[in-house]
Amino acid sequence: MVDLKQDVKYIKGVGPNRVILLNKLGIYTLEDLITYYPREHEDRSKSILIKEAQIGQEALIEAVVLSKIQIIPTRRKNMTIYKLLIQDTSSSAVVVWYNQAYLKDKFKIGQKYTFFGKISKKDTIIQIESPVFDIKGSKKNTGKIIPIYPLTYQLSQNTIRQIIENALEQIQR
Repeated sequence: MVDLKQDVKYIKGVGPNRVILLNKLGIYTLEDLITYYPREHEDRSKSILIKEAQIGQEALIEAVVLSKIQIIPTRRKNMTIYKLLIQDTSSSAVVVWYNQAYLKDKFKIGQKYTFFGKISKKDTIIQIESPVFDIKGSKKNTGKIIPIYPLTYQLSQNTIRQIIENALEQIQR
């Protein structure tokens, strides 16, 4: 039988620094963690075509990558823009991230991905701003309803989701 009063530090993915961050959220035990409920849920399960996307809306787009990431330096110190050209059966769009150097070699031309982000327009070009993404078929960040948790600085949604997933797996063993 699992001890729900077990300290959160014994959960996979929780080191000394994350213990401090979790404690700031009032999470001290396994029980605290599995009863830490999301403040809302985001529906990332239904994709739409690029041409159907509304400006200002968050949307899930399935598209093929047409180019390598373009790295665009800006005049602002410490600001770099990363752009990726994508296309679905209806239209094309540009995916934009800011200061995300790790994305440089993440995408393969011709590969299909799902992107979930805010839709905007620059001149006549549809843009998806700072989206989360998955290779088509993967459902880590898209393709399902995602819990959104109240957080503290330095603890990301992906991190808290993974820690909670690890805790639930630990309980099921």
